[in-house]
Amino acid sequence: MTKETGATETGDIRITLADDGGLEIVIDRPDAGNALTAAMTDALADAIAAPPDGAKFIVLQGAGADFCAGRVSPMPKDAGPKTPEQIRSRVADPVLDFYDTVRRTPLPVIAAVRGRAHGVGCALAGLADIVLADDSADFRIPEMARDIPPLLVGAALAGRLPRAALARLIYGRESIDAATALQMGLACEICTAAGMEASLQTWRARLADNSPTVLATVKRFLNLVPETGFAGLREYAAVANSAAVSERFIVPKG
Repeated sequence: MTKETGATETGDIRITLADDGGLEIVIDRPDAGNALTAAMTDALADAIAAPPDGAKFIVLQGAGADFCAGRVSPMPKDAGPKTPEQIRSRVADPVLDFYDTVRRTPLPVIAAVRGRAHGVGCALAGLADIVLADDSADFRIPEMARDIPPLLVGAALAGRLPRAALARLIYGRESIDAATALQMGLACEICTAAGMEASLQTWRARLADNSPTVLATVKRFLNLVPETGFAGLREYAAVANSAAVSERFIVPKG
């Protein structure tokens, strides 16, 4: 286990910086399946957008039996008719901004998925760079069962999954287990519940062994892959690789 070097709590989000450079973020609302409230989403985004000095990677998981069962509807229960503009400002833009924050962080993100990863939780897991899923993992995009197009979750996952896999998740609205998630490309590695901690420690050790510059350079490359042709990737690879490797030859001043 890593030694805790600093910890804070923001509502139902627990944040700890460990001595291996892992920024441990725990969604801590287990009685509600770790479903995110608006305040929790903001706290999570803030933690990811402004990591403390010394953070090299993020470890994201849920407290208790679930990873994240979705989010609490941002619409008031007694809400009357709303215009498309009102729905966009209240429902769509905040969560899309949140997804963008997770995607753009220069820190690699490890998601340890136990239990439900539904809706927003499925998107949050899919946005991670390394997705570890144990044998209780349950990935699902359920919105079509309520006749709601899950385009917000889909936008988060579109660059991560093949079209057929995304279509299955959206149209099928069924639960996907860890083994199926691995086949679809949603999970990187699967393990037993008892083996999750060992898998986490293995991945933490791998990332801790690299410099922040190299980790950030690879993260940006992986983000560029789905949306950039070979010519663009070739140029980025040449420039960024050269810059990152050159750091080891810089003689410290003094």
